[in-house]
Amino acid sequence: MTRILHISDLHIMPEGQLFHGTIDTATALQDMLSGLARLLPAIGPVERLVISGDLTETGCDGAYDHLRAIMATAPLPWRAIPGNHDNRETMRAFAAQEGWMPDKGPINWREDLDDVTTLGLDTLVEGAAHGEVSDQTLEWLAATLRDLAGRPLLVFMHHPPFATGISAMDAIGLTPNPRLEAVLHDHDGPVQIACGHVHRMITGQFAGRQVTIAPGTSHAVGLNLQTQTGVHFVPGHCGAVLHDVGHSCQTLHISSDDLR
Repeated sequence: MTRILHISDLHIMPEGQLFHGTIDTATALQDMLSGLARLLPAIGPVERLVISGDLTETGCDGAYDHLRAIMATAPLPWRAIPGNHDNRETMRAFAAQEGWMPDKGPINWREDLDDVTTLGLDTLVEGAAHGEVSDQTLEWLAATLRDLAGRPLLVFMHHPPFATGISAMDAIGLTPNPRLEAVLHDHDGPVQIACGHVHRMITGQFAGRQVTIAPGTSHAVGLNLQTQTGVHFVPGHCGAVLHDVGHSCQTLHISSDDLR
């Protein structure tokens, strides 16, 4: 089996600033990374750490500079995709030295591991909160899957492709795309989809495949399933996900208690 650690929605601010003036996302990420490092002997070996978007809150150079210093302490090699709070070109510069970062265009990537291929899909719409899979990304995905016939896949995207019931987040979710659904449905190997954006561990289905939304690293979106409600945040509600993948797939929630 191949194990992948998955974290999401870091929302790092420029150094010295707090998220919404109250939440220290940088310290929360540092605590998350050190907790994962302590946990590795119990859950390893782990191949990779993947961040499913919203690396920063502001998308500015200062936030990515702050994040760069924190990620220098990461206990594993890492990859990332952008979320709606990221800036594609600033993120590209931030990770320019990483071998997985494309030189131009959408931040899509592929990594072939022993038991699984991981794919990162860029759903960022610059200047907007909702997500879309562009024609360029769809063409890349379709061509990539033709080359991966029968191969187990773990597909990362920021915006979940199903409605969660949290109306304020669903309103800024992934724009429905029948072509994306068809491409993933028609792959003739196992597929798991891993997302972020909602800051809560939620599972669902898309294209006949299991979808897992990871919690955030510092706070959750409030759990309110009533319609026409706004968003509030729950500080300290955080965690990570361990994907144990291959021909038999498991997804394990890592809570904040596990990381102490």
